[in-house]
Amino acid sequence: MTLIWRDSMSVHNEQIDRDHRYMVCYLNTVELALQNPDEMGVLLTAISQLYNYAYEHFMREELIMKKISYPAFNDHRKEHKDLLEQLLKLKVDLESHYTKEEILEKYDEIVKFLRHWLVDHVLLTDMKLKPFLSQYPKDLSI
Repeated sequence: MTLIWRDSMSVHNEQIDRDHRYMVCYLNTVELALQNPDEMGVLLTAISQLYNYAYEHFMREELIMKKISYPAFNDHRKEHKDLLEQLLKLKVDLESHYTKEEILEKYDEIVKFLRHWLVDHVLLTDMKLKPFLSQYPKDLSI
């Protein structure tokens, strides 16, 4: 089932919200690729794109947090680091450790992990930014 961006996911910053929408698209692409592990190249490309975009997004988000002197910056940054490590582990597992059959068997588990990885971070951690970002123009960027 496709993950859909909703306005309730907005943190009141155009750049961060745009990044989150793209990450939802990348996540949906990975989920679609997981359904057909015979095309392993497509799956590995999709997971690499999600990882690379997440890395770039986290850097942009951290620069914005510094710009507004976000008080929970260090904890938030650590969560970004942990999320990237988790995604990298999944990427390595998909590349090296899982057979096509195992990918299909673990499909629900992988999708649940990815959705938790992205949605919980946006809805729980990033939402803590919203009251601070609402004091600035929505187009505040790095």
